[in-house]
Amino acid sequence: KVMDYIAIFCDYVFWILLAYCAANLLLWVGEQAGIVHPHFEEWSPVRWWHTNPHGLQKELYENRTSGEEFDGLKKWIEGGPGGWVNPKLGIHDYLSERGRYERRLEVKEAVDRDEVLVRLPLSHVLSSDFCQQDLTDGTIRKVVEAQKKSSDGIEISPWTWITLYMIAHSHKGGSSSASSATWRFDSLLKSEYIDAALSYMPIFWDDANLHWLNGTDLLNIHVLDVHAAIETEYHKLTYLVSDIQDTIPVVDFKKWAMVVMSRGETVDLPDRENKTRTVPQLAIMPLIDLVDHHLPMPEKPLRTDDDLLKYQERGSHTNISYNAALAAVVLKAKDMMPKDTAVTVGYGVRSNADYLLYHGFTMPRDWSDLTLCTQYGMIELPLPLDMPAWKSRFMLHGYRYAVPACPSRKSTPHVIIGAARFLVATEADVMSFEDRVLKDPSLLEAKVTAKKEKFLNHGVLEALTTVCDTVAQPPLCRSPLSLSSERAAWALVKKHTLMRVALHPVSMAEDERILASDDKEGTLTVNQRHAVIVRREEKQTLQRWCSIAATIADFLQTPEAEPEIANTRLPEEEKLENEEPRTRPIYWQRLMEFSLPENTRELPVGCQAR
Repeated sequence: KVMDYIAIFCDYVFWILLAYCAANLLLWVGEQAGIVHPHFEEWSPVRWWHTNPHGLQKELYENRTSGEEFDGLKKWIEGGPGGWVNPKLGIHDYLSERGRYERRLEVKEAVDRDEVLVRLPLSHVLSSDFCQQDLTDGTIRKVVEAQKKSSDGIEISPWTWITLYMIAHSHKGGSSSASSATWRFDSLLKSEYIDAALSYMPIFWDDANLHWLNGTDLLNIHVLDVHAAIETEYHKLTYLVSDIQDTIPVVDFKKWAMVVMSRGETVDLPDRENKTRTVPQLAIMPLIDLVDHHLPMPEKPLRTDDDLLKYQERGSHTNISYNAALAAVVLKAKDMMPKDTAVTVGYGVRSNADYLLYHGFTMPRDWSDLTLCTQYGMIELPLPLDMPAWKSRFMLHGYRYAVPACPSRKSTPHVIIGAARFLVATEADVMSFEDRVLKDPSLLEAKVTAKKEKFLNHGVLEALTTVCDTVAQPPLCRSPLSLSSERAAWALVKKHTLMRVALHPVSMAEDERILASDDKEGTLTVNQRHAVIVRREEKQTLQRWCSIAATIADFLQTPEAEPEIANTRLPEEEKLENEEPRTRPIYWQRLMEFSLPENTRELPVGCQAR
């Protein structure tokens, strides 16, 4: 009987396993045929938006008390060791575009070159290290202790510490005066002003405003990335200290986190572990953070690195730096500033999408035209369904790649092309190129080791690690493997570039029509106009890159391409950046021609956003 029971049990297990395998096989067949689709739980961010931001702006302006709060802020700073605020400084409240309430620092009298405007004591600078050491707040103290005890090695982002500090002291600041010893940051940051300022950032837009960003990377990628980054930090905190979710709602944390991201500056401050040296740190600098960040428009298009450097040097009226002798952050005038001039510190030349995402403003429409050659688009190369095992072990998923609108010697599409070479490489390409490399090591920039004699044939896997960089992520083939392979790599990039351009539902011509109409009639809200400027700039950058990809892909199909596949090497004395390869194909020089003003070409078929 025992043997009978064992036989029955074995039969039961056999049929269960057989049914399980059959079910999985049917699911796989269904997925391949497109009948069955795997279902994954979608993540949805926690959102908040103000129901009447325009009304709030108007109310804040009519009831403004910035002058009194600014005087209190000055007293607080001057109450610190060595703190001082130039009496020529004042705060100016005004309504900018379409009734948007703004505040900025201005000089009430003329200021000389190198004149000090503010000395902010180190004790008043809200850096990550400073906020982390503030044990007067129970929440920060609990997080610090829980992090030390945790065996998981949970790292907290620098901006998270500043966010916690500002949340804690905003509650205290509500019941204390500006000169109070417990008051630690800008009293001008009242909750109503924060709500008003945040209403211009896409992370806090409602669905009607977000609709204007349809098809953009800003909406589909970057806004979600910011939501995810903030909520990830919040979940780390609640994991370490569970009662945080009862005292700090995720929406409040998200608001203050964006305040830190938008107003924070990176400045060299003393290292906590070695006070004799300084390291770059994110910090909130009260009063200094009231400077105007709008740059003047360039007089001509910025095409070269020299153009960019000269423009950025002229764009800011002031410098922010740490003075070790004074133990203070000093705001100093770079040039003479006439009376009633705004105190400016530029964020640098960035895309309008970046300005809008983190700071809630865009530069004028012409900014996109004048700074096009500093912009980058994003192209995704997914994994092919039939990728062989000897390659798939090195690349587990697809990647998104930054592509320059105007390639230069310091910025070429070497990463996306290197990845494309890897994706399209065949076994014959790899084995053949390895044989050529062993005979002529100059074909590769990296040092080549001789092939060792083995009992078994030298496999394609080993050859791949020789001719391509399989350690990098994504893995890259830094040199052309063959003419056919190079053609396939650029064809792949061109294909996905055309697909990305086609995802924009509105044409660039329509964007220009909308903006021109709004210039005359003023029918768009602030957020709607910003959205159109951003999506126009993204399309402009993508179309420019598409023109480059299509032109090079078409050239490689011609007989003239074969000799230009050969490698050339840049001189050792030429300084390269961004891991640009020194060894590159001859045709690579054609990429540089696209940044020349005379090389404005008609867009190839398919590169025009619809």
